[in-house]
Amino acid sequence: MMNDPKTTSLQPQKPAFRWGRLVLIVSLALNLAVAGVVGGAILGRGGPDRNGLAARDVGFGMFNEAFSERDRKELRKTYAKANPNIRAERQQMRDDLRAVLTALRAEPFDVEALRGALKAGAARIEARQAQGQAIVLDYLTKMSGAERAEVANQLEKALKRHPREANPPPPAPE
Repeated sequence: MMNDPKTTSLQPQKPAFRWGRLVLIVSLALNLAVAGVVGGAILGRGGPDRNGLAARDVGFGMFNEAFSERDRKELRKTYAKANPNIRAERQQMRDDLRAVLTALRAEPFDVEALRGALKAGAARIEARQAQGQAIVLDYLTKMSGAERAEVANQLEKALKRHPREANPPPPAPE
């Protein structure tokens, strides 16, 4: 009998672990790590604009398309000045990925070790994004009203070129 009070537990059931969410997080971490490795390969080529090349992959979101080449170059220069040791950042990102790989291969599997490795990598990425946003914000505040209006016009054009990114589909029902 399924509804027999003697066999039914009154304690709340623990929610099931959501593997789909874990796979999504791991996939995102691996994609970001690949981007870091590719950027590191570009850095390894050397050259006078090495820091500028590394700063490119920080990304300034849709502003990359909205700013002129001169503006983007200035933003990259500002980022490179604020982060003179870009190679160490790259190494930290590779170390984050190695920690994820180690946790994935561990037997017995330790979900907390994987969670910690993912959080460390995500925190590093979040810090870089916050720094990039601060650089963009500072740059925009130094522009004239007409220059900011031109950036707004270019942002609007970029949104029209990428309509799916501007209007993401609603989340799927659970």
